[in-house]
Amino acid sequence: YVGVTPKATVLFSPRVGFRWYMNEDHKTLLRGGAGLFTGRVPFVWLSNAYNNTGMEAKSVTINTPGGTFPMTSDPYNAIIASGVASAGGKATINTLSKKFKYPQVFRANIGFDQLIDGGWKFTFDALYSKTLNNVFFKNLAITSNNVVYGVNAAVAEKNPNSVAPYYNVDNSYSAIVALDNTNKGYTYSLSGKIEKNFSCGLSLMASYTFGHSYSVNDGTSSVAYSNWKYNYSIDTNSPEMSFSLFDQPHKVMAMASYTTPVYAKGLQTNITLTYTGASGQRYSYTMNESADFNGDGYTGNSVMYIPTEEEIGMMNWATPSHAAQFEGFIRNDKYLRDNRGQWAERYAGIGDFENHFDLHIAQDFFYDKTNGRKLQFIVDLLNISNLFNREWGLYYSGAYNLQILNVTAVANDSKGNATPTYKFAPKSLNLSDFYSRWRCQLGFRLTF
Repeated sequence: YVGVTPKATVLFSPRVGFRWYMNEDHKTLLRGGAGLFTGRVPFVWLSNAYNNTGMEAKSVTINTPGGTFPMTSDPYNAIIASGVASAGGKATINTLSKKFKYPQVFRANIGFDQLIDGGWKFTFDALYSKTLNNVFFKNLAITSNNVVYGVNAAVAEKNPNSVAPYYNVDNSYSAIVALDNTNKGYTYSLSGKIEKNFSCGLSLMASYTFGHSYSVNDGTSSVAYSNWKYNYSIDTNSPEMSFSLFDQPHKVMAMASYTTPVYAKGLQTNITLTYTGASGQRYSYTMNESADFNGDGYTGNSVMYIPTEEEIGMMNWATPSHAAQFEGFIRNDKYLRDNRGQWAERYAGIGDFENHFDLHIAQDFFYDKTNGRKLQFIVDLLNISNLFNREWGLYYSGAYNLQILNVTAVANDSKGNATPTYKFAPKSLNLSDFYSRWRCQLGFRLTF
């Protein structure tokens, strides 16, 4: 890892595709393709290495200066070097791999369109994407020579899966975050759609999509340090491939739209009702760390160990009664119940299926019907079901993680291995106060 620009690398994006009408009346179409794709690059990931070298930027903060405190444009020499006050804080350094490449994906798809008697059209699509050169972040200021027990050392001898790396931090730095590449990760989806446009002005459509997305790091932040510290994992510097934050197993869409004929010498109305049903937000089962669980210098980024019923009684509890409460919580959660004796996967949790309806009304006033010139007034009622029942159309957003246990203390043995003490303090998913409400938008459009 160096603080210089990587060598220039040529990225090829070859692609091939095909379309084949399987009969003479063109009612059956088979289509597909494959290729390498390079998207728009968030250059901020690269610029982090130029902005955070640990040398160019220094800061001094004085909260309560005395009357003889010097006012100067050279605070380092006049204040720090002279001994008037000491400087606090440590540098955060970003580095860049010499072999870093822009993220790419290999993508392949196959599609099938079929026109059915009566004017119906059926469409099927399958899509697969394989990660190439995705971003990966690690902290070079921490090293792991020890372990932390999910329960304790005795359980670790029987169940090696209950052990995670325990880190030591080089306190000369706040962090040294290195940007590199990984090829781990893939996405796939299968979708079907059926639709028809009727001569009376009615249009109907319904679709269903099933798929999964897996990754090592989703790169959700522009800050390198944030991409490292908020990537929940068992091993902070070697996160396992798991569900992506953007994984959405199920999605259903339906639409009914009716457009009237032109009436009253220049009026036309369109009413469209749209339904979207989808799996809820992905989230990770994590811990609220009053004490640093794995010693990596940051609290709150460790996924939770899911103990067996026997192991719960062997955990160190700040409040003994919390053991039974935690057991009840695990039994009532399907993922935790089915994965006991191992660490929770990143973004393994998923919110309840959500249902949302939107109503769109557009009223046209033609002042030149021959040339399509018109004034259009629009009313959009978003999440309209919530207008009739406050329990309908609820939306959970920005979950990211669900903290179940509080790590109140971590005790290190003579070898440097760590045993935590827990409190059961679960948090629940929060409703989005804005998106769970029905909303109305008004607009107009002039076509001339």
